[in-house]
Parts: sequence; C-alpha cells; structure tokens
Amino acid sequence: MKLLFADAHAHSNPVQGLGATEIAKRFKSKGGWFIALVALSPWHYKIDAKKGFEAYKEAYRIHIEECRRARESGLKTACIAGFHPADVDRLRELGFDAAQVLELGLKVVNYAAELCKQGILDGLGEVGRQHYNTRPENVAIAVEILMEAIRLSKDYDCIVHMHLENAGPVTVELVERARLRLGAHKELLLVHHAKPSLASYAIERGYYTTLPGKEQILRYYFGELKGPVDKLLIESDYIDDPRRPCVSSCPWEVVEREEKLYKSGIIDEETLMRVNIDNIVKFYRVEPP
Repeated sequence: MKLLFADAHAHSNPVQGLGATEIAKRFKSKGGWFIALVALSPWHYKIDAKKGFEAYKEAYRIHIEECRRARESGLKTACIAGFHPADVDRLRELGFDAAQVLELGLKVVNYAAELCKQGILDGLGEVGRQHYNTRPENVAIAVEILMEAIRLSKDYDCIVHMHLENAGPVTVELVERARLRLGAHKELLLVHHAKPSLASYAIERGYYTTLPGKEQILRYYFGELKGPVDKLLIESDYIDDPRRPCVSSCPWEVVEREEKLYKSGIIDEETLMRVNIDNIVKFYRVEPP
C-alpha cells in the first residue's frame, strides 16, 4: 500500500517564495495529499501594514488565491487565516497604539470568521499568545484576540489554529478554562507547533495538536515517549522564505523523515495512516484520499 502524507500547518508566499503551485507540485511528488495553508502577515507579501485593515484584506486575497492554486494542483487544502500574536508587537513597533492594535485584531478575526461562514476560509489562525518576552499590554491584546477567535469558533463552526507558549500542562489548562467560559467546542481547537510533552498532554485533554516534523522530535515522540496519536497531526510550519529555505521544515522534507522512521521501525504503517489520513479527515472535515 502506498503511504500518503499530510501537512497540517504550512505557509506559502507567491510574492517572495515558491508559492502554492510549486509547493503542491513538490509535496505531491513525495506522496502529499493534503495541506493546511495558513495566511502570512501582510508584510510578508510586501504589503504596507500601516494601511491597517485594508492591509489584512489584501493579504487575505493573496492567501485565498494561494489556496485555490494548491487545490487546482491536486492537493486537498484547508484555508486558514487570522491575526498572529507577533503581529501585535510588529504593529506597536510601527506606531500603532495599544487600543488601535486591539481594535484592528478583533476586526480582522471577525472578518475571517465571516469568510468562514461564507465557505471561503476553513478556519481562523494563527491566533494566540506570544512565546517570547514582550510588553505586558501586548500579551493582553493577543489574549483578547485569542478569546474572540475561540468564541467565534463556536458561533461560526470554524476551526482555530492556536499559537501558544510551550509551558506544559498550564498552557492547555488556560485554553480549557477559556473554552469552558466561552462554551466553545474543543474538537475545533488545535494546539499548533507543540513540543512533545505539550502535545502529549494536550491530546490526553482532548485537543488536536500539531507536532513539528523535525526528525529528532518525531523520533522522540514516537520512539522514546510513545505519545498518543489519536488527535495528533504533523506539520512542517514551512514559511516559504527563500532567505531561510526550509525553515522550520519543507513539507517534502517532513515526508522523507516520516518514511525514514517508518523504515527503521519507529513508526508503523497504522500510525502513519492515523496521523496523515484519519486525524486529518476528522479535524479538517475533508474527504479521505
């Protein structure tokens, strides 16, 4: 049986990088069948962020076109867009005050939710909390935008990619407390780019989680840790930046690593099918290959 592979979180950049058509071609050649494409912030597309909401609308237009190209290239594709927590810091550096950034972030995620309702987008993301030191008010703004996205997930039946700190159980418990207050469904929430220990705990608590497709991480998770796989997805988190090729990984590189671990007996065929097909179908609500 031919093995098939999915990338649960990646970015494409037709302005400065390869773009979705070439990414899809390379990924498909390695057995890729599905990709979740997540929008980049406006400046990655050389859009002036000082245009505010219009900058994000323009970035979304580019991203939605990229999703169309990936689909036309033969990949099942989930199209995700949001307001990255790092955007808060970048916009503050550009001269936006705290109130302006909060208003913009909330407006952007509500716009994304409307696009989900229309069937143009499949989910919201990335949204979340900064995983690095920043100004306290910037964290507060990012958290409020995250809360709004979780609330919208319930109202619009949208999945959410959450970019969070890797602080172990407390990271998951903070999300769980917020989810319960807002009445949201955990089946729609995904903990993105988790370290193995966080991924294991999040899955045990019932959250879908993406594990970065680095060989050392995969080898540890499936080999030494023997972590749960029932809600596990694997991501490249590819940023499609020629200045930093394959950061954090290229989708086709991740396939090669999974195949290597399969041949060495660390990952079996059943696990690969669950992670790359079954869990993808359930979370992203797509038809299986």
